[in-house]
Amino acid sequence: MKSINAFRLLLISVALAAFAVGCGVFGGSETVKIGLLSPQTGPIAQYAPGFEDAGKVAISELNATHDGDYKFELIVGDSGCDGTQAATSAQTLIDSGVKVIVGAACSGATLGAIAVAAPAGVPMVSYASTSPAISTADDNGHLFRVVPSDAQQAVALVAVASAAGASKPAVLYMTNDYGAGLGDNFAANWSGDVCTQVGYDPAEGSYNASTLAQSVIDGGCDSVLLMSYATDGAAIMEALSAQGFNGQIIGADGIADAAFTESFTDTSAVSGLIATRPRPGEESSAKSSFEAAYAAAGGADGAIYTGETYDAIKLAAAAIVSDPDGNLVNALNKTGVNYAGASGTHTFDAAGDVLGTGYEVCQFDGTNFSCPRIWTADAGLATN
Repeated sequence: MKSINAFRLLLISVALAAFAVGCGVFGGSETVKIGLLSPQTGPIAQYAPGFEDAGKVAISELNATHDGDYKFELIVGDSGCDGTQAATSAQTLIDSGVKVIVGAACSGATLGAIAVAAPAGVPMVSYASTSPAISTADDNGHLFRVVPSDAQQAVALVAVASAAGASKPAVLYMTNDYGAGLGDNFAANWSGDVCTQVGYDPAEGSYNASTLAQSVIDGGCDSVLLMSYATDGAAIMEALSAQGFNGQIIGADGIADAAFTESFTDTSAVSGLIATRPRPGEESSAKSSFEAAYAAAGGADGAIYTGETYDAIKLAAAAIVSDPDGNLVNALNKTGVNYAGASGTHTFDAAGDVLGTGYEVCQFDGTNFSCPRIWTADAGLATN
């Protein structure tokens, strides 16, 4: 009988020890799950690898920094660049136990996801959503972003179009939160005539690129402002080329990525495109360290919003570490004051927005992608 009791005590002791280790009583790392909404499918799927590569760099650094205290885990969900799909993926991430969701990229996807995340008490930090509608979303203070509103990018686009000699631009824009907000803001800030303004649904099969191109030709427009994503933007540019349009085409951050060429059947149609995208901050140790780590990890050249993705994850993690058992929304607001990241120094305002540091003005010479100019609110256009 004594041997049986002793054996039982041994089993109980082993079980308690395992429980204590698992709960961190005797040390060990606490697992922290961070969700990432990435557009793995949909009209900007070619940009997803850059976002995810940047996310892996951030998680690797966090685990090296907090070894023994925290083990960070990145769980990726497909936003599809779509509000409904993003909401479903956000719920899946929440069910998996994430403390915060980084994303989404597309503005409509972010708005769809926050409608699920905010009621669940899970904050979101977007790395690429630029629609002005983000500022006024019904999010109970749970939505943040590390990129500026398109209300500012529209002003930069006006300066770029003027410098390119545009006098009668056409505005072709997607009828979603991103495209409509940017198109309307450009038209409102443009001092001259907009020769035509046409909205279209960017869903595959819902628009006719040739018809959109014909509206530019029929309007006698000398230039095109294209508020698009990659798949639809390439189709429209190829249609314009096929119909003999020789004017300047100017786009925004939805197509300001070296990977945009992957959407073309005829890559010659991309040559000459000028496109703006939020500018990384001034040179800093955070920026250079990220760029070196990203390159070493095999990150794609010319990819958009990689520094912002990295910053959103690192900022969220810093907030979690600073107040692990407290209110994460409050912790994000405190952490997001003069936060020095790879994409700049960020301070969240009352709407969870940041001012940004201006815009890069990028271009395709043939299929070669570069960003030789910048635009800032105080200095206008300048050489980068």
